[in-house]
Amino acid sequence: MMDSLLLGHVIIFALSAIACVATIPQARKIQHPETREGLIVFLGSVALWSGGYIGYLLAPTRVGKLAFYIFGFIFAFVAVGAWLYFCAAYTGRPPRHAPFRNLILGTFLFFTALKVTNPLHNLYFTTEWVTEPFPHLVIHHELLYWIVLGLSYAAIAVGFFVLMERFHHTGSDSRPLVVLVGLSGLPAVATIIGGQVDWLLPLMYEPPGVALFAVGTLFFYRQRFEAIRLTGESDKPAIFLDQETRIQDYNQAARKLFPALEDSFGEPLEAVNTALADHLTKQDILAITQDGDTRYYDVSSTPFLAGEVTTGQLVTVTDVTERESYRQRLEEKTEQLEALNRVVRHDIRNDMTVILGWAEILKDHIDEDGEDALDRVLQKSRHVIQFTEVAREFVESLSEEGTAELEEIHLQPLLDAELAAVRDSFPNAQFHVSGELCDVSVQANEMLSSVFRNILENAVRHNDKETPEITVSCEENSETIRYRIADNGPGIPDQQKEQIFGKGEKGLDSPGSGIGLYLVHLLTDQFGGDVWVEDNDPTGSVFVVELPIINRRIRRLSTEFQYNLVGGPRFQKVEVAAIRLARIAP
Repeated sequence: MMDSLLLGHVIIFALSAIACVATIPQARKIQHPETREGLIVFLGSVALWSGGYIGYLLAPTRVGKLAFYIFGFIFAFVAVGAWLYFCAAYTGRPPRHAPFRNLILGTFLFFTALKVTNPLHNLYFTTEWVTEPFPHLVIHHELLYWIVLGLSYAAIAVGFFVLMERFHHTGSDSRPLVVLVGLSGLPAVATIIGGQVDWLLPLMYEPPGVALFAVGTLFFYRQRFEAIRLTGESDKPAIFLDQETRIQDYNQAARKLFPALEDSFGEPLEAVNTALADHLTKQDILAITQDGDTRYYDVSSTPFLAGEVTTGQLVTVTDVTERESYRQRLEEKTEQLEALNRVVRHDIRNDMTVILGWAEILKDHIDEDGEDALDRVLQKSRHVIQFTEVAREFVESLSEEGTAELEEIHLQPLLDAELAAVRDSFPNAQFHVSGELCDVSVQANEMLSSVFRNILENAVRHNDKETPEITVSCEENSETIRYRIADNGPGIPDQQKEQIFGKGEKGLDSPGSGIGLYLVHLLTDQFGGDVWVEDNDPTGSVFVVELPIINRRIRRLSTEFQYNLVGGPRFQKVEVAAIRLARIAP
């Protein structure tokens, strides 16, 4: 009878240790690092706790039994700390950044030292050798033991509380956790009555209960635990799916947004909400109407991998109603702008062309007194037609067509053509070129001409001199080309130098901004360049257009490379040089 009772105790604690050690490989598969660390240490400490009691029961000497008991006693305390570490990490409270962590560590070390030195002060327990019901060392627990045991249970209760809080926050079913907690708490009854029952020893019987909880967590609740941790980390609606897109868990926000999720554990997402399932593979926005109010959501999915195998995915639903409403308003304004562009380009431009044609016919049919008025009509008519052209280019710069791929544009012939055009349009102005126009190429498109045309025309229209004088010059370095267009007009105050381009937050509504200069700003920005205005000496303004140039060395080398590609003897050297130059050239 006595041997079987001893064997029964040994078997119980041995099974507890074996169960914990056997489940450590499963715990290592947990993806969250701190949760994984806490649970592994928790399982290991429970295994060592159980192992200490096995040694206490089987050691042949009093000293050996006492040493093993203290060993297990210490790891019981370690298990409490590991449990709190696991609970904190699982619920999103980083243990390494916990407040008063040094105080907690110091308290742990202090009580551990008291346990190790118990033979000197006997504050925790005293011992007595007895032969009934079998020869063993009886442990008589003292006041400090019960105090520390109470504190340990309080700490364990805190861990369970934060877990239950997380379950409540996610709206998850906490009944399985309550059952596990209840089963793991049963051995505590044996601990309390151990001194009053003949076939129980005055030991802490918690290891079997804790081992049961750990095994139950890993094998019967591990997926739910992981799902609850993931869905609870965000206030956004979140749903955890397994590798076959079956619902494993969700938080309260998701249940509120998708009422059909209620009691849907284990069901395919498509069977619960077809629209949401479809948007897992779509890039568009999910629209949901509740109580007559339509809101828009972005659906994203984060896969979870075990090696190269996908074990599940976390679906997060983000409210983007404000962004989507703004996008829809922009689309509506764009459509209106394109409609206005068609009106400007066709109706107004055609009517003004007719007006201009009839006005030119009148030149031969009016007297000398009416010539001045007719000239003004002709001038304004041409100006309106030019304005419709600028408006067309402005709208195109904002449309998809305006963001077409860039190509190589030679600046010298483009500037020559624009200078010739403004000389014809403004015969009373003088246009000069200082030096020679730089022979470089830039990455742009056909709308680059609008940049220079608008600046040149603006320099004449806003000039207060009888004879406007405009001078064009250029500066070239290894990376950029700067064209300087100087005039002798009234100049621009410093506080308006940026506003005239509409560069502020108001864009085209900025004070002093005209559609032409705003178009200049938009286009130079699209081409990777910049535009600004400086003061001219003695009067007037200087508009500076800066654009990145295409490296001529690479272009010439590319041409030479193509020539030698036919089979010339320098083929290999040119190829190597081209590769090296491409690596270092800006």
